[in-house]
Amino acid sequence: MNLNTLPAYRFIFLVAFIACSAKSAFAQKPVLLEDFKFTTGEKYKRIKNINTYLFASGDHILSLKKGRNDMTVQRFTAKDLKEDVKLRQIIEDKGDFQTAMKLGEKVVSFYTVRDKLYGQKVAFSKIVAEQPILIGSDKESIDNDFGFKSTYGFDAGGRINKFGIKKSKDGSKVVVVFRIKTDDDRADKIGVSVYSSSLAELWSRKITMPFPSAVMEYEDFMVDNNGDFYMTASIFNSKDANKDKLDSSYRTEFYKVKGSDKELVSSEIKLSSKVVSNAVIEEHNGAIKVAGFYADNSNRKESSGVFVSNVDQSGKIMTTIQSDFPSQKVEELLANREARIAEGTQDKDDKSDFENIRVNEVIFTNGAYTILGEQRYVEVFTTSSSSGSRTSYKYYYRDILATQLSDKGNINWMHKLPKSQLGSVGKRSMSYIHSLHQNKHYLFFVDDFTNLKRSFEEFPQRYYDGKKEFIYMTTYIIDNSTGQVSKEAILTGSDIRNSRLDAIELSKYGTLSDGTRVFEVFDGKNSNLLVKISYAKK
Repeated sequence: MNLNTLPAYRFIFLVAFIACSAKSAFAQKPVLLEDFKFTTGEKYKRIKNINTYLFASGDHILSLKKGRNDMTVQRFTAKDLKEDVKLRQIIEDKGDFQTAMKLGEKVVSFYTVRDKLYGQKVAFSKIVAEQPILIGSDKESIDNDFGFKSTYGFDAGGRINKFGIKKSKDGSKVVVVFRIKTDDDRADKIGVSVYSSSLAELWSRKITMPFPSAVMEYEDFMVDNNGDFYMTASIFNSKDANKDKLDSSYRTEFYKVKGSDKELVSSEIKLSSKVVSNAVIEEHNGAIKVAGFYADNSNRKESSGVFVSNVDQSGKIMTTIQSDFPSQKVEELLANREARIAEGTQDKDDKSDFENIRVNEVIFTNGAYTILGEQRYVEVFTTSSSSGSRTSYKYYYRDILATQLSDKGNINWMHKLPKSQLGSVGKRSMSYIHSLHQNKHYLFFVDDFTNLKRSFEEFPQRYYDGKKEFIYMTTYIIDNSTGQVSKEAILTGSDIRNSRLDAIELSKYGTLSDGTRVFEVFDGKNSNLLVKISYAKK
């Protein structure tokens, strides 16, 4: 066909036809993975809120929505996902909301009033909100920032938190942590209180740390199923106002505190010629472990391997297994990056593959440790004008790094799985969630539709949180034994009554007893509805 001889109106029609055909080819509905089935509930009027939480217990689902001056509690039946409007409840906001979590058969909302932390229990199936319980306070002044940098297992919520609150793996214990205001050159102090799931105090202590805050940066903390407290901290060799791990020498120490013993047990996580770049504390079958990523001393900007430290009964680091990322895999990833830069699909100044890697989850299976990480970071922008200054944020949730380490210290398999998500109001629909079922790891996330056809070597199309586009929920599937990986679509907005997946709170879901997960979605107009995603029976 000679385009030069075409009449103008026919040429315009041809261009429009080609454009529409291309759009149709890209926007056609993907074939959905048959491993899952989904159920939608009835729509209900949307309630504007700052934070939304979903919890499940037995046949009941509870949604807690934090508004500006109150909290709205909605109660649903798990079977049909229908709200019982008669059980809807408005609870007066009595302080600064911190977080909410399921403890026992109740949901507990935590809030602060000055230097005091309160917990208020809310029932799943009745209009019951009990009297608040005081669970955190001290005669000494409490610091406005409780100091821990890790958000692992902790609903940070984009806030500076005065109190850190986490529950144990089995949900039977909850720990509250805060810092006492001290001068930078004096030994730092933290307060630790451990409670049962009914919020009965088990023990409470103030702990004087071995170092002042000027040389100490708190990292992760946790409470185990027995009610013992553990934490990690980076200790700098000299005072550093910025506590910059890229330029300053530091080591990582591990601590244990028992309610029945006043001794603070400490030990160092030692890695030959390496430094801990990011790590978390986990419990598995009653044993405490520290797992995560490390970097070479010569290049602390990029993670270079994974490790797992085993803790003995006394609370000291007993043994550590570690392994560098396989050199062949690293070289392959570098070659792919250089190819993308050469073809113009990736900027040469973009983050390196192993920069800003954070631990998302640690899974224990048959003597192996699967460490799931993510490249995530925040950029801060401040602009000034005659009316004052304004600060804005960009939140990046990028590639998934999945690595399995054997108990002998060998890498069984490793994958860098492409994903690019950007938002301006916190986590919301970004990052990913994990599920292990029938020896397969499922990594769910919300993504741009065009990425479904891209290979693992290509640079992904960026997904923008809160921007309505043709998107879908997808999953990477990794065989736990072989490491074989694939990518499949789970559902699109059209499958759930044209709802907007870009507004889903992906990490705030309720879990039913059979592993089914319940999410709340927005239809883009005036309504919400619940969606159940469950494993298909085979």
